Amino acid sequence: YCGYAPHVRSCKPNTDGISSFENLLASIIQRVFVWVVSAVTCFGNIFVICTRPYIRSENKLHAMSITSLCCADCLMGIYLFVIGAFDVKYRGEYNKHAQLWMDSIHCQLVGSLAILSTEVSVLLLTYMTLEKYICIVYPFRCLKPGKCRTISILILIWVIGFVVAFIPLSHKEFFRNYYGTNGVCFPLHSEQAESTGGQIYSVVIFLGKYVTFLPLHMLAGATGRAKLSNKAGSLTRLPKSHIWML
Repeated sequence: YCGYAPHVRSCKPNTDGISSFENLLASIIQRVFVWVVSAVTCFGNIFVICTRPYIRSENKLHAMSITSLCCADCLMGIYLFVIGAFDVKYRGEYNKHAQLWMDSIHCQLVGSLAILSTEVSVLLLTYMTLEKYICIVYPFRCLKPGKCRTISILILIWVIGFVVAFIPLSHKEFFRNYYGTNGVCFPLHSEQAESTGGQIYSVVIFLGKYVTFLPLHMLAGATGRAKLSNKAGSLTRLPKSHIWML
């Protein structure tokens, strides 16, 4: 709350766990990891995207899903890079600019980028897990999606991600400053009484993720109870491990 009183010389508490009176990122560990993770995420995913077209033996439809996942993960790297850049910009005098930063359009767009990345990544991992599960468990049924269906599903996933990420920017009266509740512009949790709409929206997003994962856990349980042969059982271990990893 020190951001509301930038003229006060001594303000307590000195940090909210993320930002401090002096810096957007309070600890040196946070600052180092933001740059390291952003660099690894961006360059790693760009490398995968650039090398995928040269893998001739790979399933092209699966490669499209992997490329989309890399793009979504790369957005998170860009988000971390921007946060690191603004941390450098406000180094040593963050509290003077804290409220302006959290209310700025830059913070809103960066926060939207982070939510877009997380939502699209979750939906893509869910889709890829279900696709592999169906292809392995039911290999002789015509359930494998074709090119048009795969493209349609990927487009739908990105559209859902954009809608979820940018809805809070479309209705300021209801969501208030949804992305500006902390210095990193990520809607973790809000203690502000006036942001009830944002709290409701966050709960809906988290419940939506759990509902998305519920069919995967049900499939894992059904697979475990099924009396499969040793060969079939070994083939289904891979999708089951993906399910529990998610």
